[in-house]
Parts: sequence; structure tokens; C-alpha cells
Amino acid sequence: MRFKYVNILYSAILLFGVQQSLQGQSFSGTDDLGRKLPLQDAVGAKKEGKQVGIFYFLWQGDSGSPTSETHWDLTKLYQDHPEVYHDFHHKNWGGGSAGAGRYYFWGEPIYGYYRGDDQWVHLKNMQLLADADVDFLVIDATNRLTYTKQVKSLLGAMKTLMDQGKKAPKIVFYTNTKSGDAMQEIYDTFYSPAVSDPQKDSWYFLDGKPLIIGLSKEAKGRDYESFFTIRESQWPNEPEKVDGWPWIEFQRPQKVYKNNRGEKEIVNVSASQHPNLDASMGGSAFYGKSGNWGRSYRNNSAGNPDKDIFYGYNIQEQWDFALKQDVPFVFITGWNEWIAGKWQRTDEHKDQAHFVDQASPEYSRDIEPTWTSGLKDNYYMQMISNIRRYKGTDEVPVIEKTKEIPAIHSWNKVKDLYVDYVGDVLHRNHPGAQTEPKVQYVNESGRNDIKNIKVSATDRVLGFYVETVNPLSTTKTDNWMTLWLNSDNNNKTGWHGYDYRVIRGNQLQKCVDGFWEDDKLLEFEEKGNALLIKVPVSDIGMSKEGYSMEFKWSDNMMKDDPLDWYVNGDAAPGGRLNLLIQVQKR
Repeated sequence: MRFKYVNILYSAILLFGVQQSLQGQSFSGTDDLGRKLPLQDAVGAKKEGKQVGIFYFLWQGDSGSPTSETHWDLTKLYQDHPEVYHDFHHKNWGGGSAGAGRYYFWGEPIYGYYRGDDQWVHLKNMQLLADADVDFLVIDATNRLTYTKQVKSLLGAMKTLMDQGKKAPKIVFYTNTKSGDAMQEIYDTFYSPAVSDPQKDSWYFLDGKPLIIGLSKEAKGRDYESFFTIRESQWPNEPEKVDGWPWIEFQRPQKVYKNNRGEKEIVNVSASQHPNLDASMGGSAFYGKSGNWGRSYRNNSAGNPDKDIFYGYNIQEQWDFALKQDVPFVFITGWNEWIAGKWQRTDEHKDQAHFVDQASPEYSRDIEPTWTSGLKDNYYMQMISNIRRYKGTDEVPVIEKTKEIPAIHSWNKVKDLYVDYVGDVLHRNHPGAQTEPKVQYVNESGRNDIKNIKVSATDRVLGFYVETVNPLSTTKTDNWMTLWLNSDNNNKTGWHGYDYRVIRGNQLQKCVDGFWEDDKLLEFEEKGNALLIKVPVSDIGMSKEGYSMEFKWSDNMMKDDPLDWYVNGDAAPGGRLNLLIQVQKR
């Protein structure tokens, strides 16, 4: 199930007390290409003074960027109606056939063609970015619009994480057009002493003040001039500025920008770039124009997008340079821009559509997971890997063996291995960015809200314990509270690396030639909101001595695809991430 287009009521998020967030947890995981997340032995321990920001967009479905009616996905349009790209007013442009100014998605986000005020989506994204160790979001307000309604929805999602003691990304605004006025509106709406609920915990600080990006000369004499630390908006085709913060670069290697103290401060990395502004992204995507650098570009070559697009060679080349610069900030472009306006050229090619920043899977720069063209979550997992190389990571937790696995009522004495996000089983019921036909995105798959995970080990048995917020649901289907086990730490065996799983609480299954087969019945206990599964180590091919393994829990998975863990039910940890444990020898 992807989404149903029906009307239901939201279920309310429950409020919980602040919990131990276990920010030191270092996840493991392998992407669809077989690339493993690096661990501490490869990247070192956590480093001080390394911060990551990512461009975050709120304009999808906004009245200032209206979605085209009938047809709104450029990739599908290019596949089904390529003739439109040579007739600016062709009827199959949908709403954009009437002229310029309608907006199109280059592809389909994993959460559908969502609107920028969909808090369900923001909550999912804040969890993904927190798990990736992103420190702050850079909100695109470069075109003067500040998206007040959407920002408030985003802040609500951030607060949900912070109320649980989680390290949610904080917020920074990036202005440019009429920067002084835009900064004034942002200050008046979100930062001023007159704001009733300023949500100061969500502000990102630099040099002791909230950070904003814009044109400092336009802040002169304004009431917010001394309130903010202002960094300069920096375009790739203008001279380098002191305190410049670049959102993209049109040269290789990238520039390293310095602050007003003469210190190296920031480097940008982006998934693709459009230095040929006349052609822009659309010119290369649809009309064969050269001079722009797609996702496959590296070593001054366009590469072979049919094969290379999945690997993120372009952004990796930039990361490789950035990691050598030892700067305190890396700015990633971007997470979720998704849309581009359809404009008409003013030269002899007036029948061609002009798309500037986004156009196709190759000529786009979003990292958020997608259903389009097999990109999946490859760029997200790649981002996590590079952030770890930049910032370091924590060590793998060690499980010390005990004489016996505690009974289910005695696990309060066992230390938490992982504390999950709560409230993320919130049901979704929100309009999409589409206007004709209108689409209502509904997701009711949230059920058992996983809260915390523990593990205990003896010489012969592993005890996997999980608690949920409310009492466990009584219906035990095959997708009820599933325990996934990668016992050999080999992603090439089993189902996406998982060699065993436990369904319905006690049925151990083994993956044989890509299919799940019942193996043995296990001992388990269930009490209220707690579930304990006891797995003999010999049943999953482990020795009685020391060993390591990956595992995760999920509930109400809707289809056999790891991407489903991003969308449906609950997964702990989220998406394709796993918990990795090292069990000591006695």
C-alpha cells in the first residue's frame, strides 16, 4: 500500500515525557548498492566543532509556486508525452499549457507529491535528518517568500523530537531577493520579543546569536541588525564575499569561504549543478545542452547516467574535497526542493520549456528518498556516510553476557540499547500539492509505537526486548512486531542482508533463496506493552563465543521493500538503518 485517496481524521500525537535519547547510538546499514555505513574503526571518534546544514524547502503546493494541473511529474511526462517538450502550449502540459508559471515535480518523493505544510512529512524528515546527524536546516527564502504557515508546521515537527530529548536539527533562514524586507518579516514572525511562542530551542546560534543568511547591507538600521549573526548570501556567479555562505558552486574544486576573522569557515556540496545558466537544468535534461553537471558528473566528465546516476559520483567528488579542508561547516544542497517553474525562452527557441534548478532524475539535486528512476534512498545513505567521515561516530555498543535472560517483568534493570522516536505512528490525512485532480494523502498504518529496545545475552541465548508506548495490538499477523536479524553481517546473503526474522512473536523464519521459510518456534513472553523473544544463538548460526550482528524491529510493514520502513507502520531504527551489537566472550 502506498497511499489511499480517502478522507479520514488524524489521530492525535500523544505527548510523552523527555526520555533518554541515546544520541551516542551509531547505526549500521547498507544501501541498495551494497555500500555499508562506515563505523568508528574507519572514521574515528566524534570530533568537536564540525557542523552540517542542509538546504530545506517549503514551497511545494504553495500559491506562489502553483502545481500544474493534470500533469505535474516531468519524468512521467517525458516518458509518456515527449512531444510536449517541443510545443510550449501543448495540451499535455496540463495546467502549464496556458503559459509560464506552473510548477512541476521532477520526480515522486517517497512521501508522495506533498505540500510544504504537511507536518506528517516534516516529522518523518526530521527523524531522518536527526539520524543522519544533521545540525541545522537552511530554509529557502531566497525569492522573498518566507512561508509562514509551512515554517510553523515544520517547527511543530521539530518540537515533537525535542520534547523527547532528541537532537532535532535547528533552523536558519536563507534570504536574497529583497533580503532586508525578508529578514524583517522573518524576525517579526519568528524571533521578535513580540512573538508569543518564539520556540527558541529551534534557533541555530553562531557567535552567540541566532544565525540568518542574507545581505547585511540591507539590514543596516533595522531593529534586527544586532539581533542576528548575519552571513552573506553567496551566489556561485558573483565575486567571493567575506562571510559568504554558498548554496551551490559552479567550479571544481569548490571554493572555501572565509569569515570576517579570516578563518576558513564553510564549503558547499550539492548533488548536481547548472553552470550553463542559459540552458539550465532543463536544457541539459530535455534538449541535449552541455555545460551542466548532473548527478553522474565527475573528473570533468558527464559520466554515463544510465549506470552512474545511482552512485552520487558528483556530490561524492565534492565531499572528498570538503573533507580535506578541515572547515567547521559543510552546507549540503539539498534535501527536498523537488519542483521547478516552467518558463518560456525569449530567444529563437520559444517552443522549448525552460526549467532552471530541477528537471529530471539526472539533473536534480534532492537527497530525500524517492520512488523515481531507482534512486531510492541511495543518496540519503551516502549522506550519512559522508557526515560520519566529517564528524566521526560513536563506538559499537558491547553486550556483556549474563547467566540468564531476565524474565519480562525484570527488564527495567537492563540498560536501554536504543530509544526510538515516539508519536511517529501518527496517521496522515493531508492534501497533496496536486490541485486537479485534488489528492488527499492518507496513511493509517501506524499501530504499535516502538519506544525502547534492549538486548541481553547468555552463552546460549539472545534476549530481544522491545517496549511500545501503549499495550501491544492483539492481532498477530505476519507483519506484527517483526524482529529482523542479520546474523552474518553480510548484506549479500538473505533478504537485503537479513538472514532470519521472527514473526508473530515466536515463529523463527530463515531466508532461503530469497523466500522466507518457517524454521523453529521460539520461547517468547508478552505483557502489556512489552515483548521478549528468546533466540538460541545456535538457531541463527552464531557461536557461543563473541560475535557481532545487526538487527531491527518493525511493525505493520505493508510491502516487501526496505523503502516501506520509511513510510508505513513503525521501524526502529528507521528506514534502512540497523542496530549493531558486539557480544563479548565470557
